[in-house]
Amino acid sequence: MEPHGKERRGKERRGTFHLLLAVVLFVGSVAAAQAFPEVPTKHKFWDATNKALFASHAALEAVDFDITHRNLSDGGKELDPMARALCESGTAGQLVFFGGRMAGVVAITYLLHRTGHHKLERSFPIYASGDSAYGVAYSFAHR
Repeated sequence: MEPHGKERRGKERRGTFHLLLAVVLFVGSVAAAQAFPEVPTKHKFWDATNKALFASHAALEAVDFDITHRNLSDGGKELDPMARALCESGTAGQLVFFGGRMAGVVAITYLLHRTGHHKLERSFPIYASGDSAYGVAYSFAHR
């Protein structure tokens, strides 16, 4: 017998969640398996690597913003207690939250660069992108 209504949508959502989770875990395991390349002791902050890391993080933040905005517009709830006040206050609050996250990643990365922690400078945007990817996967699975 074919599943109907809510039961069918529940199975589709679980399938989507498991697919996204598998992709996130695969990408994370590949990234963890790779040794970080030696970072030159002197390099410009806005080099090609940092530009690519920031661009990929910005893209994930944009997707996270979009799916969170849609979920909240459809009556969903923000589960992150630190984001709740801004995200549930409307589009402007959501823009402030997600824009602030992006600005925070760039600022912390710059601080790490200026203090000579170049490996952490490279790894922090990767960690932040993983956090955003998790948010995207969770939001897609629970819409």
